Amino acid sequence: MTTALALRINERLFYGWLMLGVGGLGIFASGPAQSFIFSVYLTPLSEGLQLSQTSVSSAYAFATLLAAFGLPYTGRLIDRLGARKVMLGISFLFGLAAIAFSTVQNLVMLSLGFMLLRFLGQGSLMLSCNNLVSQWFSRQRGFALSLMGLGFSLSIAIYPPLANWLIELVGWRESWIWLGLLTWLLLLPPILAFVHSKPEALGLQPDGKQTDVVLSEQQRLMSDVNVGLTLQQALRTSAFWVLAGGMGTLSMLITALFFYQVPIFVNHGLDKQAAANLFSITALSMVIFMPVHGRLL
Repeated sequence: MTTALALRINERLFYGWLMLGVGGLGIFASGPAQSFIFSVYLTPLSEGLQLSQTSVSSAYAFATLLAAFGLPYTGRLIDRLGARKVMLGISFLFGLAAIAFSTVQNLVMLSLGFMLLRFLGQGSLMLSCNNLVSQWFSRQRGFALSLMGLGFSLSIAIYPPLANWLIELVGWRESWIWLGLLTWLLLLPPILAFVHSKPEALGLQPDGKQTDVVLSEQQRLMSDVNVGLTLQQALRTSAFWVLAGGMGTLSMLITALFFYQVPIFVNHGLDKQAAANLFSITALSMVIFMPVHGRLL
């Protein structure tokens, strides 16, 4: 979208809200890389590749750990290029990785597929969406991020039943082709059409405050003013490691619960589609409480 057209939109509605919508869509579209969808695929993958569920889950855990080590490089790339370019590249590669996942034949290929999906979708895509929205909001950042997080709750509610339906309709391999195509359809058009990495590029400031000039691309990328601690300073504080440890522990717990939810319920006699639909209860609780939490922040 051209700067002039974006500014015309901003006259009626702060353009950052549109960025929040695209960010929420990105969080939603990360579904094919999330643990809740692999909960639906655990049994089909185990049976299709003739692997034990322990082998599949171990490969998933190992791949997730390896994928996490690549995220600092994604963050640096966002700082250099801006969220728009990174989101475009990540979205294309994410869809391609989902399609390629349909071709896995053994444990090594499965592990590589897990790692690519987790790095691109669950990690890099969500990181770039969070960066985009954080650039456009300052005073309202907590509330904006909580609204963007509603995309995750919708993803929890929709992707597991959708994946189970696709598996029953076309098989688990072809289902990944459709998930990859859906990823491209959901992400590439809105990113190309609407995303501007920072408000300064439109002569705006976070939360919609006006500035006098529209910055060039290079000026826009160099326009940040460091507020608070640098990375090196933060790493030397105990508070950083306490927060990081707490978030990491919580993430591991939620990942385990989501990953095994469908097999656990199926083993206790529940229909697989019904087990997948139960993710909607989690989604409903997020819809209710995330905006409240965002307001508190």
